[in-house]
Order: sequence, then structure tokens, then C-alpha cells
Amino acid sequence: MNKNLIGFILLCILQTSWAEDSYWQCAAQDDQHKQWVVKSPYERVATTKAFEACKKQSVAPVTCKIPKESCDYFSNGLSSRPMWRCLALDQMSKPWWSEVHANRDEAAIESKAFCQQHSSMPDSCYINLMTCKNLNERN
Repeated sequence: MNKNLIGFILLCILQTSWAEDSYWQCAAQDDQHKQWVVKSPYERVATTKAFEACKKQSVAPVTCKIPKESCDYFSNGLSSRPMWRCLALDQMSKPWWSEVHANRDEAAIESKAFCQQHSSMPDSCYINLMTCKNLNERN
């Protein structure tokens, strides 16, 4: 077999496996909260196809939209979207964790509010942004 042909075949196989492991996933939705989700190796293709599907299948096609936060990039099956979780502490050093948020400040506010609602010493609740972690960030 020709070396160039073998190289081309290997390149096609590698690109196919890359496309399966890394992709964009975008969701269009209408005002009835019905969603159309599309995956593609390219963000623009995923958004265009999701929007087109919504326009064709929605009972209210003029309400179709794709917010920027509805697209997510996946690499090796893992989302690249920020996933922030923050820790608030009270005077007794009891930990109060937030839920996971895409925005660090929202996670920080939630953890402090959670501490203030449930701590036996709510006035002592504080947060240091150094305790916030992006769960999707590699160490």
C-alpha cells in the first residue's frame, strides 16, 4: 500500500476519534421550555442546527433562542464549563458549601447565605474567595 494512503487513513481515524471525544453541545429552546440539543465538533454548526430544529418543530417558532450559556464544549466527555463551589465558615469553623454554579460570585454569595441561614452563629459567617474552587479546572 502507498505510504500516503496509509497516512491519510490513519489521519481520518484519528480525526474521527477526536470528533467523538471532543464536541460542542448546544441547546435551543422556545418559550414553552422545550429544548432541542445538538452535538457537533463545531460550535457554529451545533448552534445553527439546534436553532433550525427549534424553528421547524416548535409550536411557537418565533420564540426560539439559544442563549450563549446553553452551549458547552466537551473534551473527552468532560464539560469545560466553569463549575464553581465555594466554602463559607462560621466562628465554629463549620463548613457551609454552595451548590455548583457557573459563576464564582454566585457560588460565594450562596455559600455565605446558606451559612447565615443554618449556622448557630449566623453573624460570624464569612467567605474568603480563595476557598472557591472551579471543579472543572485541572490542578
